[in-house]
Amino acid sequence: MATQRRKFSDEEKLNVLQQAEKMGTSNVLRRYNISYSVYSRWKQNFMEKGINQSGTKTENRLLLEENTRLKKIIADMALSLALKDEELHRLGVLNEKKNL
Repeated sequence: MATQRRKFSDEEKLNVLQQAEKMGTSNVLRRYNISYSVYSRWKQNFMEKGINQSGTKTENRLLLEENTRLKKIIADMALSLALKDEELHRLGVLNEKKNL
């Protein structure tokens, strides 16, 4: 008879990963009856999310977030400058017509 599949929350997964780092992977996997492939998949998923085994965001993820934020700031400033240039150009054209 097939056993029901267990579900682990992200906190539980992270706890298993932390324990595996401290106490050894084999011991922890045996204790929780988890295969190494499941452990590897969890570890990979957390790495893709930018979360290390201590539960904090990795430096790389933090740098990517900062980079994205700065790109948005630069894009907003570039758009603002473009709008001001258009306004000045339009006012300049209007002023030239009045002077004629």
